[in-house]
Amino acid sequence: MFGDGNCGEDNMLKSHIEFENGKPFISVNGELHSPLAYTTYFDECGEFSDFIKAGYKIFFVNVSFTDLPINNTSGFTPFRTGVFEKDEPDYSEFDGVVRGIVSQCPDALIFPRINISMPWKWIEENINETIATAKGGNRESFYSDSFLRDGAELLKVLVSHIRSADYSGRIAGFQLCGGTTQEWFHHDLFGSFSPFALEKFREWMLGKYGVENASLPDKKDLESGALTEEVQKYAEFCCEAMAKTAEHFARTLKEYIKNQQIVGIFYGYNAFVSDYLWGTHGMRHIIDSPYIDFFSSPCAYDDNRNSGLDWGDMIPVDSIKNHNKLAFIECDIRTHLTKRMQASRPGEYPDDILLLRDSNGNKTVWSGPDTLELSLSAIRKAFAHQLTKGSGIWWFDMWGGWYHDPKIMAELEKMNQIADFSMNKKSEDYPSAEAVLFIDERAYANIPRGNPLLAAVGTTRVAMGNTGIPFDLCMVEDAPEVIHKYRTAIFTAPIPTQCGIKAVELCEKHNISVIKASEEKPYFTTNELRELLVSSGVHCYNNKNNVVNVGGGYLGVHSVADGEINIKLPKKYKVKSLLGIDLPECETDNISFNMKKHDTAVFELI
Repeated sequence: MFGDGNCGEDNMLKSHIEFENGKPFISVNGELHSPLAYTTYFDECGEFSDFIKAGYKIFFVNVSFTDLPINNTSGFTPFRTGVFEKDEPDYSEFDGVVRGIVSQCPDALIFPRINISMPWKWIEENINETIATAKGGNRESFYSDSFLRDGAELLKVLVSHIRSADYSGRIAGFQLCGGTTQEWFHHDLFGSFSPFALEKFREWMLGKYGVENASLPDKKDLESGALTEEVQKYAEFCCEAMAKTAEHFARTLKEYIKNQQIVGIFYGYNAFVSDYLWGTHGMRHIIDSPYIDFFSSPCAYDDNRNSGLDWGDMIPVDSIKNHNKLAFIECDIRTHLTKRMQASRPGEYPDDILLLRDSNGNKTVWSGPDTLELSLSAIRKAFAHQLTKGSGIWWFDMWGGWYHDPKIMAELEKMNQIADFSMNKKSEDYPSAEAVLFIDERAYANIPRGNPLLAAVGTTRVAMGNTGIPFDLCMVEDAPEVIHKYRTAIFTAPIPTQCGIKAVELCEKHNISVIKASEEKPYFTTNELRELLVSSGVHCYNNKNNVVNVGGGYLGVHSVADGEINIKLPKKYKVKSLLGIDLPECETDNISFNMKKHDTAVFELI
């Protein structure tokens, strides 16, 4: 049915993640590349040429088994051609985009972004192994052995074509997507709950807990938020099963391509998504997987991405780095050029989905800033966060044209150059986070669905972003390996797991100051956190609620108001302005400058 994946093998690029000076980069045939990339859903509206002229070489190109919706709530899909929806595979759309990029950029590094979702014919033929979605219609169940088997076969068919195509010598790695919004969420956002799940749940309960003939929880308990033991076990099961499903396809691909290239997935939104039935809280089971080289998620959508906040991480990026992997973050930053997707593809989508404003006239998450200046600041803010965290970025120009402005592209070109230069800077020579915020992903299942306590993790994480104190984001299971780096540990789960409790005890044993949530006090404000952190000896760079990102020899500042900004460094450095503000280079431990409200500046520390 498919080739052996070895066509033109001598011509294939070899890639892996390699750390240089404490930061992860993509090594391709022995040459290091900064993980900065570009992608779009609407290839015909994309700005590949602009990014190529700006020096970008890494491009994610979308391709899907099906043209069925990626969003089972709105019914939205970006795919016009599902490769396997016809009697014979149709690769024309994907091939055309890749060839267009390579014709302009012969040394491009292409990452197929593969949507593993079964075509309509498979759904019809395997209806008993599917689940119903909120919008109507059925999609593959992630507990289906047929899906795991047939999906793996289709993945090999597609990758065999890619590896035998005339552009195969420019393929540098792969990103595997699936589920709702391609982010490995259950298609029903309800744990793929159905009678079909019973067999797999019983197998899991027997293997993990020694329980025979386990029963599924009552659906009414799941819907109402009742917290029975069956509900908690099912929550753990549906997350672990989803994680292992994503790993199954990564393993299939890694073995098929003989481990020659890196493979990444979306997974682990445990610092942002609180509903355990989405399936996102099984990262502990796969973070060590030899088949997954990078993890992705968007930068957080807190408060609809309003200015004045740090757009933090949905995944524990520092745990990812501690496991020698790359956090490759989706930065889908809206700009003043962002318009409704219906304007980019007229007549293809209903007018009532993905609105720019809600029924009250307020901007939604799909809107961008009103001006070019605020758009530049937004892009800078996302860049500053990821640069200082040592994470990669793929600029996601969803409907195309969001960045098609000379000033925006000039900034994006500078960012690419800064990222390239960053591999020369030794991280240990510069200030780093003295506080760590721990995520206890299984603890979400200790709280009923819909309970306000579930907001505790996100509320404290967002508040930390405005303390003027940088922090790392880790999983509680990693506490024994990482706590020696920090003065203070913040525990965000109001009702922790045993692992979370042990992590707290370990910190206390090593005299590391602890801030922990509880049912009585589930979260902390910015001022409370700053006061507690400073009292435990953590350095504060700015105490006026501005966003300050520090790491790897770089400093980012995002202002909450007009006026003077004062940044106190822990010791003297030569400070060099890079983006957003022009200051004379000087050696100092105290920087003062004026900023407009919601502006962003980036500095290098030397």
